[in-house]
Amino acid sequence: MLALHTALYALVGTCFLFSVVELGLCAYIASVWSGTRSVGYDDLFAGYVPKNVDVSTPGILTFLIFSACWSILVAVAALVLPWFYTSKGFVTAKLNAILGIVFAVVYFVTWVFWLACFADIASMLGGFTSYNNFLNAVIALAVLLWFLFLDLFILSILALCGVLVSDRAGYQSMRKTQVVDAPETREAGPAAQDMPASTVPAPAPSELSTREVEAMHNQPVSRAHSTSSPSAIASVELSGDSAIHSHHASHA
Repeated sequence: MLALHTALYALVGTCFLFSVVELGLCAYIASVWSGTRSVGYDDLFAGYVPKNVDVSTPGILTFLIFSACWSILVAVAALVLPWFYTSKGFVTAKLNAILGIVFAVVYFVTWVFWLACFADIASMLGGFTSYNNFLNAVIALAVLLWFLFLDLFILSILALCGVLVSDRAGYQSMRKTQVVDAPETREAGPAAQDMPASTVPAPAPSELSTREVEAMHNQPVSRAHSTSSPSAIASVELSGDSAIHSHHASHA
C-alpha cells in the first residue's frame, strides 16, 4: 500500500512539474513565433519592397498549450480529490467506482494527447532534431509526459482490479467481496440442558368413602326443588352431612 501511494504521488507530482515547464516553454515559443513581422519581397518594377505580415501560432503549438493546461488540472485533481475524500471519511463503494473510472479515463485521454503532440512535431521535423533548442525541449517533455501518464493509467487499472492495494478514494479495489456474518448461537449451559421442565401435578380429587356414598344415595331428595338449582344442591349436601353424622354416632 505504501509503495503504491509513493508511486502515485511521485508520478502525479512529476506530471504537474513537467506540465508547468512545458506550458512555459510553449507559451514562450508562441509569443516569439506569432505577431506582426516585416517581410520583404522582390517586385519587378519597385525592387525589394518590405511588407508587414501577421503570423499566427501553429495549430500543434496551440494544442501543446492546451495539453499542458489540461495536464496541470488533471494532476491537481488527482492529488487533491483522493486525499480530501479519504481524510473526511466520505469513501463509499459508489464514490470509489466513479472516481476510479474517471481517473482511468482521464489518464488515458491525457496519454493520447501527449502522444499526438510529440508524434506530430516529430513528423514535421522528419525524425530529426530542430535548430531551436526550445522546440527540442518541448518534444522531450512531451515524450516524458506521455510515458508518465501511461504509467498512471496502468497503476489505476491495477488498483481498481485489486492487484495493488490502496485505501485512497478512486484507487480501491472494485471487486465485490461478500462478507457473511455467522449467526450468533448461544449454547445453553449444562445446568440448563440437564434441568427437566418442571411439571406441577394437578391435585387429585378427594375420594369419598363407600359408606358416605351409600348414605348420600339413600337420603331422599325433596321434589319441590330442582336438582339443578343451587338451593337444591345445598339441601342435598346438608341432608347428606346429617346422615353421615348420625351413622357415625350409631356405630360409636
